[in-house]
Amino acid sequence: MVENRSIANDDPAAPPASGNQSAEAAEGELDSASAATVDDAQLTTYSAVSEIRTPIKLCREIVHDFVAGRELAWRLFIRNLRGLYRQTLLGLFWAFLPPIANTAVWIFLQSQNVFQIGDTGVNSTVYILTGMILWQGFIDAFQSPGKLLNSNKNMVAKLKFPRESLLTVAFLETCFNLSIRLVLLIPAFLLFSVPLHLSILLAPVSIFGMLLLGLALGILLIPIGTLYQDVGRFVTMVLPFWMIVTPIIYVPSAEFPASLLNWVNPAAPLLIVSRELLLYGGTNFGMLAIVFGLSAIVLLLISLVVYRVSLPVLIERMMA
Repeated sequence: MVENRSIANDDPAAPPASGNQSAEAAEGELDSASAATVDDAQLTTYSAVSEIRTPIKLCREIVHDFVAGRELAWRLFIRNLRGLYRQTLLGLFWAFLPPIANTAVWIFLQSQNVFQIGDTGVNSTVYILTGMILWQGFIDAFQSPGKLLNSNKNMVAKLKFPRESLLTVAFLETCFNLSIRLVLLIPAFLLFSVPLHLSILLAPVSIFGMLLLGLALGILLIPIGTLYQDVGRFVTMVLPFWMIVTPIIYVPSAEFPASLLNWVNPAAPLLIVSRELLLYGGTNFGMLAIVFGLSAIVLLLISLVVYRVSLPVLIERMMA
């Protein structure tokens, strides 16, 4: 709605306008205001019709918001990265500490014959360390979308910006932390004389698919996890058991029914393939990796649609 207002002559040195000139000026201001109102209305359109009814348009808007929010995502990533290690004594060493500490614990338990790791073909320390690093990357991808949305809920509720940029930040932080931890494998390979193979060049593809799968599962949990805090507590309780059933500290079984865990556990297939490509120069789970890699892409697309459609409801609950 546009209000009619009198047009005042702000310049005292200018001659007074005639009646016709004043009318023409007022009409011009009215037309300009109307055009601006129409332009603003075209920028944001609110409708009771769900976005899911036009899936092609919805997917196009999701891609557009990812592109539009890339600069904001980068700035948020740099801000979070600086704040993460700003007031710490050890700095980036905190990124290395979890896999080192966990590996030390499991190596000690193995030395006490608490469990049997199996025939790894390489030094057991390198085997467990590699598994721990990859597992931590998967869990970071799984948990980071929900954590990032909760930590920025005030910004999400009060400001209008491409919310997909938060997912980009989550993925960047996961990749950065995993890249730092993978540096640990360089001295480990040299210390325990692990040979290098050309298959190590394919490992990033499998690792990338593993991170996409973890990210997709984490995004799918955002709607219910934001509404109910029980989900976060349940995930925290389940994570230790999930790690045990994932072949991180032991050789994956090839015998049924134990081998069934390689298929029903979403964290297992791509993690196993990534480790075998890094350590052995090949893998026996190539078909399994292809199936779960393609599934990760499909699941990620579904999760982005769920995130987009459910976000208005989540913002309303955040503001309540």
